[in-house]
Amino acid sequence: MSRVLAVLLSGLLCLSAACHRTPPPQRYELKGQILAVLPERQELTIKHEDIVGFMPAMTMNYPLASAGLLKDREPGELITGTLEVRDSDYRITAITHTGTAPLAATPNRMAIAALLAEGEAVPDTALIDQQNRRRSFSEWKGSLTLVTFIYTTCPQPNFCPLMDQNFATIQRAVAEDPALKGQVKLVSVSFDPAHDTPAVLAAHAARLKADPAVWTFLTGDAVTIERFVGRFGVGLVASDTPGQIVHNLRTALIARDGTVSKFYTGSDWTPGTVLADLRTAARLP
Repeated sequence: MSRVLAVLLSGLLCLSAACHRTPPPQRYELKGQILAVLPERQELTIKHEDIVGFMPAMTMNYPLASAGLLKDREPGELITGTLEVRDSDYRITAITHTGTAPLAATPNRMAIAALLAEGEAVPDTALIDQQNRRRSFSEWKGSLTLVTFIYTTCPQPNFCPLMDQNFATIQRAVAEDPALKGQVKLVSVSFDPAHDTPAVLAAHAARLKADPAVWTFLTGDAVTIERFVGRFGVGLVASDTPGQIVHNLRTALIARDGTVSKFYTGSDWTPGTVLADLRTAARLP
């Protein structure tokens, strides 16, 4: 074999190896407070600050890279950690204890500790819709259902009002898409039952031009709502400003069989992303 040919073959082999090399994971610093320790799932529920370059501040369950990271972890503990992200998978690979602090008055903290995972069935829950009718969440089985959590007086444009706008956009797109029309339902659950009565939700739905055959607004008694939204990872904290609620954003796609298909965390997702996921799910048997 000539020297030139050998060099060429060596270069091609290097290129081939490079094409198949798995890119390294991205790593981010996480700072926050542990709300719950879940040893059976090797996870921690953490309320964290903004993760620079990755996601805004919120409350989420995070899987741990090893069981050893659970050692001596306690609710109320303040930590810094390393969050490792590869494609859509993420995990915490290192934790440093930085202190402790009293847990905020989060009424649904225990529900958050029982956060639903993808593939788990949504608990059947008795709620009330904008027409003041009692509804069971199991009624949405058989449809592809998108669920989000809002309150109608939310003052932050990138929070509940953005979720309303995204759902309105999705409603219009579904109505125009033969592959989705009649298969998709939208559900907005208010976590402010004291203010968001059925009448208030009905007026809110009218302003958004919500089609009642597609888009339902739900409320319920305070305890039921706190538990239900907590299972989806929505943390609620009373604000110092009267009438305001500090909360994070979680939206979920529920499969036809009533199980969680996918979570969309925060406000970075777009209607286009969800519509693509809905079209994929609609093709499944």
